[in-house]
Amino acid sequence: MFARSSLLLTLFALPFLATPSFADAKKAGWDPVRTTSPEDVKELKLLQERVKSVVDKVTPATVAVLLGPGAGSGVIVSEDGLILTAAHVIEPIVFRSGVGIASEFGKTVRIVLPGDIVVNGTILGRNPRVDSGMVKITDPVPKNATWPGAKEGKWPFVEIGSSTALAKGQWVVSLGHPGGPKPERRAPVRLGQMVRANAKEKTLVSDCTLVGGDSGGPLFDLDGKVVGIHSRIGMYLEENFHVPTHAFQDEWKQLVRGDVIGKQSDAVLGVVLNREGKNLPKVDSVSEDSPSDKAGVKVGDMVLKFDGEQIHTSDDLDGMMSARKPGETVTLEISRGDEIIEVKVKLGKRSSKRDKK
Repeated sequence: MFARSSLLLTLFALPFLATPSFADAKKAGWDPVRTTSPEDVKELKLLQERVKSVVDKVTPATVAVLLGPGAGSGVIVSEDGLILTAAHVIEPIVFRSGVGIASEFGKTVRIVLPGDIVVNGTILGRNPRVDSGMVKITDPVPKNATWPGAKEGKWPFVEIGSSTALAKGQWVVSLGHPGGPKPERRAPVRLGQMVRANAKEKTLVSDCTLVGGDSGGPLFDLDGKVVGIHSRIGMYLEENFHVPTHAFQDEWKQLVRGDVIGKQSDAVLGVVLNREGKNLPKVDSVSEDSPSDKAGVKVGDMVLKFDGEQIHTSDDLDGMMSARKPGETVTLEISRGDEIIEVKVKLGKRSSKRDKK
């Protein structure tokens, strides 16, 4: 059996064979969920063919994300230009001088695609707690773009895979832009294996080496589907952390909407919600003289919609509230017994003491 270090050296020392199609590579015999190393040169070549096919498939959708002087990475996951990245890559940046704010970045980003194509994008939502973030390309597809679908105005994109199905030892491929994008350089490739994969956690660990600039870049399984987004470097080269795609999927609507999830707003409703499991938000208590109390919200009410948007859990409501300000009026659709009613609540301001929602 090949030792891990000698495997990687051998893999990239071998001249790449004529590139097979992705379908051909799937027939070549390398199992994409395999967790062991190649046993001989024949198996090593099968792994090489598989990796090469994955890289050719996903490179067009792997991008650099530029915010002010900072650079990170991302990956396009829809034909209309939706990008997954890390929250800290799109964190607003404020530079202060001795006389005040010198410059501020935080609303728009530049996206660099392969071929040094640069377009503009806007920042959507992010969750700093798990380091997930979204960006949307706002420019039209350039007229000189040559990827499939470009003439129809479509961006190159990859499929989202199942991060919950990953197993320890499974082979994965990392792409990104270490050190920021470089002219005429394809996104560098790192091959590795999963060190820790737990469907219940919102962190994946692989031994794919990461450096500055890789943050926000994609981690792919050997089916060419993105299963994670690079988050941070561990204490050792063999310990690198990624946001699993299921963490994005769990909060997809909020991220697309532009919510900053986990951010505590100064605005309050004045209620405490039931947080058991994934049930609809049920009002457990209403503070006396709070905005909700004045609007007629009662204990036992089930909150169905917030300003017309469907709510499934208390976490959904958290994300919606994080983007609100004191003094705004919101409409709650509530289930009370056999009735569905609407109430308008003028949001209050959080006091210095610990407030209810």
